[in-house]
Amino acid sequence: MDDTTTSIPEVRPPGVSPMRAFWAAWAGWMLDGFDTNIYAFVLVPALTELLRNDGMVVDKAHIAQFGGFLFSIFMVGWACSMFWGWLADRIGRVKVMCLTILLYSFATALCGAAWSLSSFAVFRLLAGFGIGGEWAAGTPMLQESVPERLRVRYGGLLHTATPTGGFLAVCASFLVPYIGWRGVFYLGVAPSLLTIWLRRDVPEPEAWRQRKVASAIGGIAPLFRGEQARTTWAAAGMLACIIFGLWSCTFWAPTLVVTKLTARGVPFAQAQHTASVSGLLLNGGTMVACGLMPWIATGIGPRRRAAFIFFMGSMISVFAAYIIAAEVLDSVTLFLWLQAPMGFFTVGVFALFTLWLPELFPTAQRSFGAGFAFSLGRLLGAVGPTVVGAVVAVTGSFPVAITAVSVIYLLGLPAIAAAPETAGKPLPA
Repeated sequence: MDDTTTSIPEVRPPGVSPMRAFWAAWAGWMLDGFDTNIYAFVLVPALTELLRNDGMVVDKAHIAQFGGFLFSIFMVGWACSMFWGWLADRIGRVKVMCLTILLYSFATALCGAAWSLSSFAVFRLLAGFGIGGEWAAGTPMLQESVPERLRVRYGGLLHTATPTGGFLAVCASFLVPYIGWRGVFYLGVAPSLLTIWLRRDVPEPEAWRQRKVASAIGGIAPLFRGEQARTTWAAAGMLACIIFGLWSCTFWAPTLVVTKLTARGVPFAQAQHTASVSGLLLNGGTMVACGLMPWIATGIGPRRRAAFIFFMGSMISVFAAYIIAAEVLDSVTLFLWLQAPMGFFTVGVFALFTLWLPELFPTAQRSFGAGFAFSLGRLLGAVGPTVVGAVVAVTGSFPVAITAVSVIYLLGLPAIAAAPETAGKPLPA
């Protein structure tokens, strides 16, 4: 498949294996996908114990409120990842990948040792800080390390790592009845082993090394001046909408399934098992979108057109799952099956941005630019789970609260229109 126009010359960065760069970035994403997703599957048993430890009442309202708040804390840490982007532009993409992987690995394991809600919040904050930085370093590393003719293909396929990590999180969730929610978090230390391979066999991209020598890596001010400023804010606006929508809508699916089934008298272990199935279907839909993204990005044509389709598809799929299936029909079975199209749009859209974001920023500010766009999105997104949890505590309805916030996808359409079109163009120097 020819991913770019024929006018773009093929340039293979010297000394870098494209496949090695791809698998390094893919492995990092896969493992942080695991760490990010596992919380949703252990939320109920973890908060049940921690609320009791703090002498608080364990009920639907408290689980919703503190579950949303704790995930917001995680996303605040995630939002601070613009620091990692700044650092990756200065000391190197691979070095920063290693630092972030080590941080989120050990912070996730520490969550399993939490003794109270406050200690759990601190460890989640640290885990979010580490996970957020891996994207800011890994995506530019891949985009700068492969030939132009492979860049779109590898960039599109990179996001298959996230649902793969989600699948692993689902598999780990089946172990909750056997090793407990703490044991599942202890598994999060495994990604730290990846850093040994990264430091030995993955070099810094040649494009970054040359740019560093030529310009000593300029400051961040150019991102907020002239035409580039419009691009920076448009990217941040798009990411803010999809992150807010993602974590406000998909995060609560396992909790909704568990609460509905246990209210009907289904044993908790069986309800937890069914909630894990919802994760399998969500990640299955995501995997399809990510696997098809190289063809979607070239077949649809403009990046803006593809983004519009995914934004609208996200809002429609959320409405179908939560209002039609969960609220009107009160059908857990239909809700489960609708997780696949919801994953295709709400999570699959991120595969488009693994291509588009690096194309919006020059090499000297690429990691910071991408990290800034994601970080601003995470700050807004951090509000989402807390807002949903608060509305659920008042209304008693997950579906109504979640569907109400999905309007964020409509608010993102002006940002799509303001972003420059980059399809068929080489990565900017």
